[in-house]
Amino acid sequence: MAEILIRKAALYDVPAIARIERESFVTPWSAEEITRDIVKNDRAYVAVAELDGETAGYADMWIISGEAQLYNIAVDPAFRRHEVGIRLLEHMMEVASETCDIMTLEVRRSNIPALSLYAAKGFRQTGIRKNYYEDNHEDAVLMDRDLTGSSDGLEVDIEII
Repeated sequence: MAEILIRKAALYDVPAIARIERESFVTPWSAEEITRDIVKNDRAYVAVAELDGETAGYADMWIISGEAQLYNIAVDPAFRRHEVGIRLLEHMMEVASETCDIMTLEVRRSNIPALSLYAAKGFRQTGIRKNYYEDNHEDAVLMDRDLTGSSDGLEVDIEII
């Protein structure tokens, strides 16, 4: 398998990220929103994953007051099942752990692959936001993970409330 390169996103990555957004989400972020996080938002960190010289995925998080909020991880459909998502998550956790003690996120209740990925990396369910997603009123599962090292090696079973 080719090596996955993960790096901080740049302005020239916006078209590829916007394409991946459109192919991955019912309500994708606009190119303007992506550009804002890459260029103007000092609290945001956006990473891209490259595989075989192509943009294979990206992740976006904000770091505020010692907490990292993971907003998006999306993988190009052509590169799914190539460990791009897990590598992006590991990269974001590593970056966040430099200044944060905790990482939080929310994920659609129906997104079993994402829930499984997060659980495998030590995230735990902390709550539910009822009717969170505007497109279909699906609940969001709230999760977090201690980044201080105490969650390493945890086996977590997912039980959706």
